[in-house]
Amino acid sequence: MHILTNKSKWYTKIMSFENHPERRIKLNNWLLPVFIIALVITQIVSPQKTWEILIYGFGSAFLISSIWAYSLFKQLNFRREMSLGWAKVGDVFHEKFFIENRSRFPALWVSLVDHSNLPGYQVNAVWFVNRKTDKSWIKGSACYTRGNYSVGPTDIETSDPFGVFKVQIHYPEKKEMLVIPPVIQLSSIGIVSGELAGEGRQKKHSMQRTTTSTSVREYIPGDNLHTIHWLTSARRNDVYVRTFDKTPSSDWWILLDMDEKVQIGLNSEATDEYAIILAASIANRGLQIGRSVGLVAEGKKRVWLPPKTGTGMRWEILNNLATIDRGSTPLSQLIASHQRKIGRNTSAIIITSSVNDEWLSSLSKLINKGISATVLLLEPKEFGGKADASRIISTLAAWGVKYYQISPEIYSRPDVQNFFVEHDKYRKTSRQITGYLDWGKFK
Repeated sequence: MHILTNKSKWYTKIMSFENHPERRIKLNNWLLPVFIIALVITQIVSPQKTWEILIYGFGSAFLISSIWAYSLFKQLNFRREMSLGWAKVGDVFHEKFFIENRSRFPALWVSLVDHSNLPGYQVNAVWFVNRKTDKSWIKGSACYTRGNYSVGPTDIETSDPFGVFKVQIHYPEKKEMLVIPPVIQLSSIGIVSGELAGEGRQKKHSMQRTTTSTSVREYIPGDNLHTIHWLTSARRNDVYVRTFDKTPSSDWWILLDMDEKVQIGLNSEATDEYAIILAASIANRGLQIGRSVGLVAEGKKRVWLPPKTGTGMRWEILNNLATIDRGSTPLSQLIASHQRKIGRNTSAIIITSSVNDEWLSSLSKLINKGISATVLLLEPKEFGGKADASRIISTLAAWGVKYYQISPEIYSRPDVQNFFVEHDKYRKTSRQITGYLDWGKFK
């Protein structure tokens, strides 16, 4: 396994499965040995040339089968390699497979049985592998559903020509495969800034260079190499970077409503899936322009990510968005339970499909605290629901809160952003293909 950096698991170039197989050989057909034993008994009881010929013939077949199968049992090997350990919805995930036959006998058929749980990924195959040769092929599949999946384990099966013995080789290892939500351009959506004119706050651990260096910290993948503090790095035998004062800017808090009672639709067409893509896209934009971005959501698990900057924070947000599920916490409770942790003069981006006006009272407390709010409302009727959002919309308009009514058309043909560096030819191919995929096909 070749690693590009030792600080993050996300920058793996090629992930190879280690070969620690469990091998087993078993008698697949009892008829032949039983028949040979019957012939031997018959020959002893009533010797005849016919029985002798049959014993030699079937005995030779059994012996050849034994040697053939045992040779494959010892000399047949398999391995698989996957490009990176992550992909975006819409990407094409690739793997390369290798079957090595070092035996003196050919494997007339080799069956590969894959136990990966990546949706839509089928790599089961049957191949002929000649003696002293290798067989390799590449398999790819589009990633349709976000989530954390496993690639592997794998089973290999083969047999001798007569089918007397079956050789089974089990490769128990599996690799993690993270499918993150796509990040799209949302140029028509503006986020209300929470900063005050002339405000002069300092942001800790910011990497925007100014005249004053405040401290040092450990290197995080994505940090500017020009900010490395060599004296501290040499003294502590690790890589440290300088942190600088920053010009004023407000933090972005993304509050994602995952309450199952307000969601509409199923699978990729559900409102929560659209909301997750909105959250990923907004977070990516904020990080690109140097904002500190945080994420709050409560599904089956609680997500609480205080605002930070950098590539590491992007991965943290995308990782959590990839694995979050619907929960039972209403938006009003989500806002109320976290409003004390959201500082003054920051920006709160609320993403919801709820038309229950209970959460408006929690929102008013945020506004009174000096927090600027932007609401992204997934219009229920646009997603096949019957709830009326007019009351919510009129209240937001009366309060002067900036809001956007989101419909499914915003994702009909997403412009997927490729914000990570290409590391190998398989990933490059998937990026090119992604540009032509239509979101509507991911069902």
